[in-house]
Amino acid sequence: MTLRVASIDDSPTITKHLNYLFKKHDEIEWVGHAFDLAEGKKIIKSQLPDVILLDIMVNEESGFELLHFIKQNYPDIEVYMLSNLSDEIYIKKSKQQGASQFIDKSFDFESISSLLLKKYEDKKSEQKY
Repeated sequence: MTLRVASIDDSPTITKHLNYLFKKHDEIEWVGHAFDLAEGKKIIKSQLPDVILLDIMVNEESGFELLHFIKQNYPDIEVYMLSNLSDEIYIKKSKQQGASQFIDKSFDFESISSLLLKKYEDKKSEQKY
């Protein structure tokens, strides 16, 4: 059993860092990355990840639109919003629209691993019952 994770972010640097983080943990299976929202929808539909790491702005498109789509069509998928825009308004909007976490890419990037590993442990516990 693994935690299936997809990411949607237009930054090649973030993608590189995520790849590095995920390679260190056998419990996390990275099932795809998209550089735009349309590609992100395809990955969601084909891979059905447990968690999606979603940037608030992806190539000048609003990640909130995709968050709304995910919550309407795949309510069991958890979404962790990623952004350098860490103003309280974005954090609040993320939570109001159904995101499970808000991660500031500038300061909290390293917390992604621990958050995903905790989610993996929760998933593992749920499957025991």
